[in-house]
Amino acid sequence: MLQHLIKPTIATASVISLLLLSACNSGSKQDIESFIAEELNGLLINKNRQVAAVAIVSGEHTYQAFFGQLPNGEKPNSNTLFEIASITKTYTGLLLAQAVLDNKVVLDEDIRTYLGYDGYQNLQYSNTPITLRHLATHRSGLPQDFSYTPEDRKNGRVFEKIASYSKQQFFSDLSQYQLTSEPGDEYRYSNVGTVLVGYLLEKVYERPLSALVAEFITNKSGEQDTQFRLNAAEAAEITVGIDGQGKQQPLLSRYSSAEGGLTTSAASMTHYMRYLLNASSPEIALSQTLLAGSGRGHGHAFYWNTYQQNSNQPMYYLSGGSMGSSAWLVIYPKQQLGVFIVTNLAAGGIQEDLNDISNEIFERYQQGLKEI
Repeated sequence: MLQHLIKPTIATASVISLLLLSACNSGSKQDIESFIAEELNGLLINKNRQVAAVAIVSGEHTYQAFFGQLPNGEKPNSNTLFEIASITKTYTGLLLAQAVLDNKVVLDEDIRTYLGYDGYQNLQYSNTPITLRHLATHRSGLPQDFSYTPEDRKNGRVFEKIASYSKQQFFSDLSQYQLTSEPGDEYRYSNVGTVLVGYLLEKVYERPLSALVAEFITNKSGEQDTQFRLNAAEAAEITVGIDGQGKQQPLLSRYSSAEGGLTTSAASMTHYMRYLLNASSPEIALSQTLLAGSGRGHGHAFYWNTYQQNSNQPMYYLSGGSMGSSAWLVIYPKQQLGVFIVTNLAAGGIQEDLNDISNEIFERYQQGLKEI
C-alpha cells in the first residue's frame, strides 16, 4: 500500500504550447481552468489522493495540467508515464485501417484467410465466419478474455493468470472456442478479438506490433513517449497505481499487446489527438468510418465508440482501465477538439467520472469557448 499520500495540488505543465483559452476572455479561461482543477482535485481527494493529468487540444492550441503528488514526492508532469490500457485499441484500429489501405487485408474477409482454415473451423456460426469488421467492432462473438475466468477474478488470480499466458496458449484456446451466436449479431466486448487483430497485423506485415505502431503512427504524430514497455527497466518508468482500497497494483501493460499494452504521457497524447484530428490523412479518415451501429446514435468505428456520427457534433471516444489506472480519450473532429484524462487509480466509477468531466469540458467549449 502507498504511504504518506498527499492532498492533490495543481502543478504547472513543463511543456505547454499555448495556455487553455488563450484566445478567449480571461473570465472564460479562468472558468474552465478552475472547473478542471476543482473536479480533478476533488476526484483525487475522494479516491485515495493519487495523481491525474489532463491534456486538451483545440486546433493548434493545447493545454496540460497535472494534479497530486507521486510517491517519490515529485509532481507529475508532461512526460510522466501512465498505462492507458484499452485506449491502445485506438492505435490497433489505426493500424488495421492502414492495412486495409495497403491492401494487406480486406475488412469483410473471413479471418481464416489469414489464419489458415485448418484447425479453425470453429470460427464461424451458421456458416457465417468472423471478419475483421466483426473484430474491430466487438461483434465477433469471441469472449472478453481467454487468460482468466470469473472465478480467477473472484479469487484475486487475474494478474497471475495474465502474466503467465502465452501466444501459444492463445491460439490453442482460439482453436477450441465455440461461438454461441452468429458473428455480427450482437456487441460483446472482446480483448481476445483485439489481440487476434494484433497477431494478424504482425503476420501480414511480417513485423512486430511495436514496429508497426512506430512506423505508421508515432513517427507521424510525433509521440515520443508512446511505447510498449515490456522489460523490467522500461516498466520501472511507468507510474504505479492503486485500486479502490488503496492497494498498490501490478502493471498489466508488460503482459498486454494490441488490446491494452501501450504506455504514454500527456505530452504524447497531445500529439496523438492532434494527429487524430487531421481528417486529411487517409488512415485517420478510414479509422473513423462507421462500421456498425447507428450514425444517429451509438455506433462503432475501428475500435472507437461513436456517438451521433452523422451530426454536427460527432464524438469518438474510448476509456481504458488496468489494475491501477483509469483513462479517457475523446475527439470531436468537426470542433477540432480532443480531451485526454488519466489517473493512476482504478476504482469503481472512476472511468464514468472522467467521462462526466470530459463531457462538461465539451459543454463549456460549446457555450462560447471557440478556441483554447
